[in-house]
Amino acid sequence: VSTQSTGAFESVFSISKIGNQYLQYNTPWVLAKGSESDKARAGSVIALASNLAALLSVTLSPFMPTIAKILQEQLALPEDRKQFTETFVPLLKTGHKIGTPFPLFSKIEDARVAELRSKFCGSDGSPAPATTPGDIAALQAEIEKQGGKVRELKAAKGDPAAIKAEVAKLLELKKQLPAELQQPPPGNKNKKKSPPAAQKKEPSPPVKNPATTPNALPADVAALQKEIEAQGLKVRGLKAAKADKATIDAEVKVLLALKGKLPPELQQQPGGKKGKKK
Repeated sequence: VSTQSTGAFESVFSISKIGNQYLQYNTPWVLAKGSESDKARAGSVIALASNLAALLSVTLSPFMPTIAKILQEQLALPEDRKQFTETFVPLLKTGHKIGTPFPLFSKIEDARVAELRSKFCGSDGSPAPATTPGDIAALQAEIEKQGGKVRELKAAKGDPAAIKAEVAKLLELKKQLPAELQQPPPGNKNKKKSPPAAQKKEPSPPVKNPATTPNALPADVAALQKEIEAQGLKVRGLKAAKADKATIDAEVKVLLALKGKLPPELQQQPGGKKGKKK
């Protein structure tokens, strides 16, 4: 199972590599400035590349769901097209209009690598928590990748020592998340001691559905944080692409609505100031 999953992951990036080579070879940005036939050719190249990106968004979803979701939003991929097919078929039909594209990943130069190493290495040599949205998103992607590796080893009933080592790596990555994004270990939640039998209280009323309650449980908070990060990336991408103000304002409104669902203790006050106790 582990070998098959690793091979599948490599195949996904092989498709991405082929797509990049296709674009570099055909240079649609040059064709678009040429004759009418060149412009028509540029349209065909872009159409095929867009469909290839749609295919990648579907095949990438089991490995990097957050990135896949952002890509599908950029492509405005219909829900009924988010499915695997045995052969490569156009998921985006003629006349389809995509959203505002922006880079999913930025190239990390050597100077930036050195800066990150210095920034995230504590005085004792241990990594420090990520703080900026970009760093958190990159860290979440790394955690998803490492989590997949651990699940593969467990499913393949791999060597316990190897599994333990990979789990240790996963835990170290999770420690770099901000405190509010770190989920407590299963079964390690704060437990209150049961009162003596003579003082036993009546059962508490049923808890409302967390999905509709602002003060969600830890697992729901973590899922909500991921959704907030994805929406934040979308807003920053639109701003970087200098999209129209109405579109940006609409997406910012969605982002603020998501943040409003966080528990009060995780909601940052305006200006970055935390709430003060009276």
